[in-house]
Parts: sequence; C-alpha cells; structure tokens
Amino acid sequence: MNPVSHPIATSLVAAALVAVFVSPAVAQPKADRAAMEAKKKAADAKRAQIERLRKAKAKETSAQREERERMEKKSRNSQAALNKAQAAIGAANRRKNKQAYELMREAWLLDPQNRDYAFLTAQLAGGVKNDQGEFAAYASYLVVAKGLMSNLGPGDSDFKAIVNGRLTKANERLHVLRNNITSGKVTITTKPASCDITLDGAWVGQGSGVIEAVAGQHKVHVDCPGHYPIDQFLNVRGGDANRHLLRPTPIPYFGWLVINVKPADGVTIFLDDVPIQNRMAAKPTKEGKITGTGTKKDPIRLHARKWIIRFKKPGFDRWHRRITVTRDSITSVNAVLETMQDNVETSGN
Repeated sequence: MNPVSHPIATSLVAAALVAVFVSPAVAQPKADRAAMEAKKKAADAKRAQIERLRKAKAKETSAQREERERMEKKSRNSQAALNKAQAAIGAANRRKNKQAYELMREAWLLDPQNRDYAFLTAQLAGGVKNDQGEFAAYASYLVVAKGLMSNLGPGDSDFKAIVNGRLTKANERLHVLRNNITSGKVTITTKPASCDITLDGAWVGQGSGVIEAVAGQHKVHVDCPGHYPIDQFLNVRGGDANRHLLRPTPIPYFGWLVINVKPADGVTIFLDDVPIQNRMAAKPTKEGKITGTGTKKDPIRLHARKWIIRFKKPGFDRWHRRITVTRDSITSVNAVLETMQDNVETSGN
C-alpha cells in the first residue's frame, strides 16, 4: 500500500556553518536580533491579516457569510481527514490493521470526495475481513473515480492508467463480494440540482447520483445552499431499482421593498393579487391604501422571491409589474398611474 503523501514545506538553514567563521560573541547578538525582528514581523503580518478578515466579514452579506462558513467547514474537514489518514498509515506500519481501517474510514467519511481515502479504506477493510465495509468503500470509489475520469483530458494519460487500474481492482472485488452480500443500486435525485448527496457518509453526487449499497437501511444526507438539510433513512432492497426523489425545503430569506407611486392618494397595493397589508406583520394603511407622498417611510420586509405588484385607484388604469425582491437588498418600485380619460384622448389622436 502506497502511503498518502502530503507536501509540507520545510526550510533548513545551516546556521552552524556560520559559527565556524564568526566569533560566537559577535554572532549570537546578531542572531538574537534577527530572530526577534523576524518574530515581530510575523506577528505584525498576522495582526494585519486578522484585521483584513474582520473588515471583510463586517461588509459581507448573509449569503456571503454562509458561503464562507461552508468553505471553511470543508477546509477543516479536509485537514482533519488528512490527519486521520496519516495516523491510519502509521497504525498500518505498526501492523495494527483494525485501528488503521477505522482511522482511514473516518478520513474517508470526513472527505468523501477524496478517491484515495475510499480506495485505501477498502483495502484495509479487506485486510481485516470486513466484507460490508470493503463493499461500501469500493462502491463509493467507483462513483468518485468515474466522476474524476469524465473530467480528465488527453494530457492525463498516465494518471488515467492509475485510476483505471484501481477501477479494475474495485470491480473485481465487488464481483467477489456480491457472492456473500445482497446489494441493490440506489438512484437519488434532488430538486434543486445544486444539492450534495451522501449515503452513510459516502459520496453519491450533486443533484443526482447512483451508488450500489448493501441491502438494508441506510441514511441519506442532502445538503443544499439556501435549503434546510435532509437526513432520511432509505430501505435498499436487493436487485431493485431503489429510486428516490428528495426535495429540500427552501430557507425563507427576506429583502425589502420601497414603493413610490404617483398620484399617491387612495392607491391600493396588491402583491400577487393579495392586499399588501395581508403580506405584512403590521398594516401600512386601511385596505392596503397609501396616502400622502406614496413612499413608505420604512421599507416593507418581504420574502426574497419573484412577486407581481399591482396598483389600483378609481379612475386610473391598473398598473402592474413583475418584480424580484433580492435577499438582504432593497428593491424600489416607481410607478406613475395614467387616468382612463388620458388614455381615451390619446387613442383618439
């Protein structure tokens, strides 16, 4: 088994050679000053970086904050997975095979899209005669590796050969394991298609995916930006198609709407043909009417989505538009209503 390599930049300076030519009494103070200056410079750079991050976070929208937190979590999981994988290799070198398998499996589930972790988990599972664990890891490797192969170009022939060799081994072992295990293929589709899907922690795909699983109960997890995550148990039957469509519930985000209409007196506002006061926690005016200047002093808080806004005033043509209220943003609507008499005179000309 080839160990997992991870580039760690190291810099070794042979400072001892300098001491041969420079008097220790002179060299030591200079070295101390240089070390202190380097330490101070590193501390200043760190403080500056923290300040830049603080300012950037203060300016970001909630959508940007959620995306940043999502990426930071992914980065933490990736680093934790690397640490587990290195510990697993150390345990394997000490012939602690069961511990090595458990550590590598934890690494794989922390970073399920990493093809190396899935493949190494399968190999270690085979070493400790864990058929179900080996089956699950090789089945996951097929999903991840095939997705990787579809994105490789002509210049990746050497890498393709390595992946193809592993795919061949995975298929051979799965064929053998099927003699002892009842399995079925699981097809999972999500709406919207931007959702990440895992089955028992193993990568299935984004938006849709197919994976082979041991017959029995399994936990599927769906994670989609702007939607509540789904954790649901599925029962996989051997030989069946096992198709599932999952629809995460959207998280209700909000934006603001500012309305400016002329003439303003006696105008009734409708959103999706519902009086505006029924869309708000507090009634702006009686029966949805606005008076005075026609501009709300405070923006109206609404769900961030598409709306149809309509203005109604006796003696005036109805005015309507399709608008989009954007999350954490202010949308302005400016309308000038035309009298029916004006329209008649215009059409007569």
